[in-house]
Amino acid sequence: MKYKLLTIVTTIGLFFTLNGFAQDFWEVLNTPAGYGVNSLAINSDEDIFVGFATPSGGGVFHKLNNGNSWDTSLFFSNNLIGEIYIDKSDNIFAATSDAYYSDDNGDNWSLIFPSHIMGVNSIYRSSFNSTFIGIWGGIYKSDSINSNWVQVLPLENIESVNAIIEETNTGLLYAGTTNYINGGGVYRSVDGGDTWENIGLINHYVSSLALNSSGDLFAGVRGGNSCPPPSGVFKLPHDQAEWINVKDQELVTSMVINSKDEIYIGCSNLDLYIGGVRRSVDNGQTWEMINTGMGNQNIGELVLDSEGYLYVVANSSTPLFKSNRSTEIPILDGSITYANTNATPLSNIHVKLMQNDSIIQDTITDATGYFYFTDINNGIYTIDITPTKPWGGATASDVLLYRKHIVNISNLSGIYLASGDVNGSGDLTAVDVLLIKKRIAHLIDTFPTGDWLFNNQPVMINGTNVTYNFSGICYGDANRSYVPQ
Repeated sequence: MKYKLLTIVTTIGLFFTLNGFAQDFWEVLNTPAGYGVNSLAINSDEDIFVGFATPSGGGVFHKLNNGNSWDTSLFFSNNLIGEIYIDKSDNIFAATSDAYYSDDNGDNWSLIFPSHIMGVNSIYRSSFNSTFIGIWGGIYKSDSINSNWVQVLPLENIESVNAIIEETNTGLLYAGTTNYINGGGVYRSVDGGDTWENIGLINHYVSSLALNSSGDLFAGVRGGNSCPPPSGVFKLPHDQAEWINVKDQELVTSMVINSKDEIYIGCSNLDLYIGGVRRSVDNGQTWEMINTGMGNQNIGELVLDSEGYLYVVANSSTPLFKSNRSTEIPILDGSITYANTNATPLSNIHVKLMQNDSIIQDTITDATGYFYFTDINNGIYTIDITPTKPWGGATASDVLLYRKHIVNISNLSGIYLASGDVNGSGDLTAVDVLLIKKRIAHLIDTFPTGDWLFNNQPVMINGTNVTYNFSGICYGDANRSYVPQ
């Protein structure tokens, strides 16, 4: 009687789950005591700049990529810094009710936008070198950085411009706004920001905007002027006019899309909503929560650095988090468990990632049976397992199960059937049963196949994270009674 394990080439979509980051997704970044974090930006050297608030005012502090401590003396203002923005040339902009600018990594600052009673909420520097500042009451534009400001989108003072972005290959500009009485939504400019038109989501509190590589526009919404109020993520497909709600029942405060078109949204935990971060890898069709290591935080801002690491500003006593690994480097991870009822984790297992009989990477499973490999080229790989745990579990009960299968009284399948083929013939026969009985009686101390069987199969990597969970079992343990320590 031939047994056949189901052969699977594991593709990206089948195993991309939350367990793709089974260890904590987030780590805490310690910040100076007594400083509240409001905003964050990262330059091309991976230097981190933070807008902060203290009881006596606010300012900017930073940590260099090769440094271990924060410099809190960079810049100080009488008001908290609510917005930090860094353009493609690493010019730094910091905003309160004023806007300031530095072209020397924060050593010196110049006032570029004079005091505005309603405050600055967003800053953007376009691919055609115009600077845009969004405030309560509209958008101002300068064709340089610090002179000749012109209001190009006049709005009521109760309408806040929260986001300005650009589709750089077309020069189209988009702005997301919130009007707490009536109006607001998303605006578009087709002439370099000189004129703007509303393109929808009126009476939605638009907090954030992002574009994917196909030109689809996504808007994060955290409420609106209706009952029940709108919320979540809305999508405007490229060259379309109708918005689609792809995620509801979330108070979205921030959104970024990485180079793999994975969408990340930061959510508020106010009004009994669940905070933290959500991720979609299929253009908004499905979403998963990625809060491990952070919990139910009230997210203020998400920032993606040039290496694909994700940063979070949270409105809490622990205000700053960073993803443990890049979101843009392919990860192969998973958990290995024993094939018993409790799925006992197989810790301290040597796991080798193989390709064409060569070891590409190797690692050891942790206490939860978790393993991961990172920075993997596209291709098909095999996983080689070297267990260090002793053989066990085989008893007379297992012998009976194998014998019943052979005479068609009852059936075993999958890894449990395969665990009986201890001579590696491809069949479960009386010869295997005899060998198992000898092993139980200590007449032999090994099987021709070895002690352990794993049901892992080849895995395909194609530029996206892959999670592959699989099981192991001791040969001879048909009733899965063994609990490895």
